[in-house]
Amino acid sequence: MTHVSVFGLAEALRLLRSWGFKPSGYSRGTRSFEGALACKGGDIQVRISITDWDFLEYPTIRVLDHLDVLPSLSPHVDPKGDLCYFAKGAAVLDRYDPAESIAQCLDQARYVLDRIRHDPDYRYDDIQDEFLLHWAIGGSEAVLPVLIGTVDQASKSSNYWLVSLGTAARAVITNHKEEVEALARALGAEPPASTECPCWLFSTDTLPAVPDAIPSNVSELFAWLRVWDRPLYHQIQRVLEREPQYLQYKMATFAVHTPLGWLGFGFDLNPVHRLGTQKKPKLYRQYLHSHEGSRGIIRLVLTEFGPDFVHGRNLTYGTLKDKRIVVVGAGAIGSHVAPGLIRLGAGTGCGQLDIVDPDLMMPENLGRHTLGYPSLFKRKAEALSAELTRQFPFSKVRPRVANVQDLRDLFRADLVIDATGEEIISELINAMRLEREIDTPVLHVRIRGNGECVQTFWAQGRELACFRCLLQADHKNYRQERFPVLKAEPQRKQLACSGFTPYAVSAPMSAAALCIEVMVDWLSTGNPSPRFRTAPSANAEVYTVKNQDVRRLETCPACGSKDV
Repeated sequence: MTHVSVFGLAEALRLLRSWGFKPSGYSRGTRSFEGALACKGGDIQVRISITDWDFLEYPTIRVLDHLDVLPSLSPHVDPKGDLCYFAKGAAVLDRYDPAESIAQCLDQARYVLDRIRHDPDYRYDDIQDEFLLHWAIGGSEAVLPVLIGTVDQASKSSNYWLVSLGTAARAVITNHKEEVEALARALGAEPPASTECPCWLFSTDTLPAVPDAIPSNVSELFAWLRVWDRPLYHQIQRVLEREPQYLQYKMATFAVHTPLGWLGFGFDLNPVHRLGTQKKPKLYRQYLHSHEGSRGIIRLVLTEFGPDFVHGRNLTYGTLKDKRIVVVGAGAIGSHVAPGLIRLGAGTGCGQLDIVDPDLMMPENLGRHTLGYPSLFKRKAEALSAELTRQFPFSKVRPRVANVQDLRDLFRADLVIDATGEEIISELINAMRLEREIDTPVLHVRIRGNGECVQTFWAQGRELACFRCLLQADHKNYRQERFPVLKAEPQRKQLACSGFTPYAVSAPMSAAALCIEVMVDWLSTGNPSPRFRTAPSANAEVYTVKNQDVRRLETCPACGSKDV
């Protein structure tokens, strides 16, 4: 037990006693109580166990007679009877009033149990939504965890690979040898040299049907498939009837991509009959239906690990897959921007992430960079690329140890991100874009002053402003800011003949966050507007600058001499 007071505990015990609950055990800090919840249609016996009196974790409520009083397949109830009555974070329980918190849990448990028992639509819809969870834990114990990577949609099947992790082995399904090799290396394992038996692949747009119970044998599996998706059932039957390859192995397995994700199953094959019918799979299918209906099935719990899943799971729009992105600058800003781009899918598919920087990683860089001491005295571009590749082995990251002015193919990309934070280099990149009449957009990301605010500016085409248009061009106010933001001159520090502007690591992190926000708008709507954005820190003494699409200056020395 943690902080709970004697008074609070006494109130909680009185509350439980008033509900008819009696103590049923105390072990390792967990107090358990058993009693009946007065539900519609009759009482349901439960046990409530409280370990965390801070209520960071909800008390465990187990339905003791669930096999007798609830449908065999019920939402929010696991095979042991443990009830999920609150989704994590759905309710904040009061640590200062444990009695009220416990009453809140018991009330919610009773509400959920009543709906499970008497609302068939609620039961069906909730089971369907969480069907993959029931598939993973419900019914028999014959469950095989499998990783599934990138599989070609046109492929009938994909092979298993076994990746050894110490004394254990993990089955992996993928069509791409290089993918399983990259996964094995990322996990510190030796890449497998050969593949194992095939897994047959299917796809459906229909949500899995909710059975009375999770299928446990071949006969129940086929009956459920017919109810769920009859065309899918017939596709699986055609494999069993026409594909002799599956009879070469001891087990036949199938994976189905559903709107909820991947779901798989399989069963062992009779060793005598599979050998005798290898040239006539139709005979084995007939045997399977006539004699093997009671044969137990194996449920595959398929966990995706491929780049499309990893980078697209949290998004409601497209990723940076297949795009070529160039980040100029692998210093403080670039080192925080690049990991965000990777997580949005940069470098996957046919795409590539280039990181451009000629400089070495020095001790003075460590305080605001994502890399640490192991990268000292290495080229920033190479060290950052290596770290990103280590973390995301399916992403193509290319270091380019070069000055930006030497890259003739700089704009042969879908987007260039100027993360140097150096105005002189930003103006150079701006001039290169205009002189070469390139339509490739450039996203400038910079920190202002000592980190008082961060800014991004999207430059593309000639209709709107270029980067140089952020400065005045008339004689009187030449090179003064059009949109001043800093109220005071930034502090500078001098070391020998070199100087630098000090700011905390929060500044490049904020700059990267603003940059990624622009990327999200670009991906989700195709429009990076507002092209000029400013995000000040909370206590900064700065002028308010409106986020906007900046009009072009007719007198701009970079773009003003050209016609719109």
